[in-house]
Amino acid sequence: MATQNNSALGATSLVAPLVPVYDNERPSHVVQFYSEDGSLLDGLSRFIGTALGAGDAAVAICTKAHRDGLTRRLKARGFDTSTAVTQGRLVLLDAAETLSKFMIGDVPDAELFREVVGEVLNRARAVAEGENPRVVAFGEMVALLWAQGKPEAAIRLEELWNELAETQSFSLRCAYPLRAFNRGEHSEAFLKICCEHSGVIPGESYTGLATDEDRLSNISQLQQKAQALETEVAERRRAEQALRERESQLGEAKQELERMVEQRTAALRRLSAQVLGLQDSERRRVARELHDGLGQYFAILKLNVDILRQSPERADLWQQSEELMEHCISEIRTLSHLLHPPMMDEAGLATAALWYVEGFGERSGLKVSLYVPEDLPRFPDSVEVVLFRVLQEALTNVYRHSGASQIDVEILHDAEQVTLKVEDNGCGIPEELLARFNASGSGMGIGLSGMRERVRELGGALAVKSAGKGTSVSVAVPVASARSGDSESLADTVEQVSADASL
Repeated sequence: MATQNNSALGATSLVAPLVPVYDNERPSHVVQFYSEDGSLLDGLSRFIGTALGAGDAAVAICTKAHRDGLTRRLKARGFDTSTAVTQGRLVLLDAAETLSKFMIGDVPDAELFREVVGEVLNRARAVAEGENPRVVAFGEMVALLWAQGKPEAAIRLEELWNELAETQSFSLRCAYPLRAFNRGEHSEAFLKICCEHSGVIPGESYTGLATDEDRLSNISQLQQKAQALETEVAERRRAEQALRERESQLGEAKQELERMVEQRTAALRRLSAQVLGLQDSERRRVARELHDGLGQYFAILKLNVDILRQSPERADLWQQSEELMEHCISEIRTLSHLLHPPMMDEAGLATAALWYVEGFGERSGLKVSLYVPEDLPRFPDSVEVVLFRVLQEALTNVYRHSGASQIDVEILHDAEQVTLKVEDNGCGIPEELLARFNASGSGMGIGLSGMRERVRELGGALAVKSAGKGTSVSVAVPVASARSGDSESLADTVEQVSADASL
């Protein structure tokens, strides 16, 4: 069993290796990733301190904070940094200032880099001790470029260090903070950076682990996090795609709704303009009817009354006055009934429809038949008013436009709805005009357009059909959805009174 465990441990070491210790005697180009500055400076002080202790030269091109931290740690290790700097064996340079000397725009220039950095390494090598003077270097200019959002420039600078290593011997260590690679799109550039180095030192969360088991556990946790991240990214992409599709659908729906609102608004504006025109026209017509009809009758009655005061024995005037008064009463009753038949409130739609159809036939000279089942019930006021107005409008249109001789009217019902159908044998409606009305509700006058809107408010539908000869107007209104108490619109009333009074 012990043998098996040892074998397993040996295999484990291959899978989860210790972080190698990079010596200063062989040229190398190592990159260190760190989470805390302290971890970086601890490793850097060992790297630089080992070189100085062996008599080699060291160059550190870093930020002021890291230069100060490195100096403090070297002093704590017993190194006389001031003497090393004076001798030239320890060269401390500012990363941003050095970087500016060989950058042209956003790209590091190869020739300037060799001149600037190559000269620094040559001077350091010249003061190194021993028969084989060596130089170690630390640089975080690449980290500055990455922080500035210039990943291509950072990778190019790594390449220039490798090209310089072909002509000069030195050991180089670069460093990047791990927090700089916190997005999924950094993965490709991160791998390119690793490929430009001969060795990689992972973050301290891995380098601080002492046993193979701990390192394997850490690798497993990283794999789980990577898998969870991949899943989350995939789900987020699917959600974003679904959101884009939904936004596209909503955009299309919004455009369609705006188009419908514009059409309806335009139709309402046209309807409002027509209503205002009809109001003025109806007021003029009613004024004319009162002046030319009832006004004249009352004027004659006034003359008769004046004559009768002087000659009360005139029996012929009494007879004429009585006839005039009867005529006035009939005219007023007719106008009142056309505005709103009182029998509809008392006896319902069937009685009002029968009265109107008979009167219409007498006034127009057309043959009109009406079928109403004996068991037709009462409906909500809103339904009966709308159906009566549709009947008025349909019969008026037949009289005005169709040239028909026969009109058939029927009113039917079932448990769910009541229907009104008006058919004639006239000339029909042009196909283009009918298609426009069925599509947009326009082109057939304010009467039918207004009725169509009223029927829609009750949840019903109005349909107009014409097959070359004859026309059929049908209305279906669901009884359950009707709202009792709805009042008829002004446009409906003035249009119908105007039309009926002209017959």
